[in-house]
Amino acid sequence: MVADPLVGQVDDKLQELNQRIKEFFDKVNEVLSWVPEAFVHLIEPIQRGMEVVKQKIQEFWAKIQQAWNQPGNSAVLRLKAEMWASGVANPIGDVAGDVALHNLNANVEWTGRAAEAYKAIVPAQADGLTGLKDLALQIRNSLNSLANALDAFKLALYVAIAVFIVGVVGAVAAACTIVGAGAAIGAIATGVSVAIGLITAAITAHGDLGDDRSGHDDGWSLGVLLFLFRCHVGVCAGLREKRAS
Repeated sequence: MVADPLVGQVDDKLQELNQRIKEFFDKVNEVLSWVPEAFVHLIEPIQRGMEVVKQKIQEFWAKIQQAWNQPGNSAVLRLKAEMWASGVANPIGDVAGDVALHNLNANVEWTGRAAEAYKAIVPAQADGLTGLKDLALQIRNSLNSLANALDAFKLALYVAIAVFIVGVVGAVAAACTIVGAGAAIGAIATGVSVAIGLITAAITAHGDLGDDRSGHDDGWSLGVLLFLFRCHVGVCAGLREKRAS
């Protein structure tokens, strides 16, 4: 299986984010632990704010799971796109060239009604093969376009996670005092809201690109096209043998 580098980069960012979030909660809990019992009521707003942040972070992870459950593999899509060109389109194009009238030369002249009938169907065979070649190239282009869309989707997720990390890092730095903890909660709540918005926009813009269809949907089409290609090759070979005889 060909590895997709963008998948690894996003996974690394997710691990970094998870660690940063843990640091934030540890820092705020440490600061709150310094408050004497007599002043616990003063930190209740901070505790309520922390609950809101927890809910927002849970919402963020839910969005990540929705977007990242099946990230797809653009590298595999590009590999299969190249296979459609080199393994299907190019060989079909070669055969289409071989069966063109100006390329059908033989040592023995073939004349008569059968020869004329054969000559009449040769252009249609060449056109049919050229059509199959064009279809294979269209499939290659479609797979490349899908790979590019997957890359754009992953990059959008990467940016959303990076934005959130910046907010968390700032919040950790601010959460060194009781007063700073309140500001830090506001900062991280803003960061997670922005990240959720970016992820939602990415999902909406790119649709359900998490389904990696690179190994499924194109398989049936490839099999059919190869079958038709082999049929054309077989027919052309038979006609050539008949002509030579």
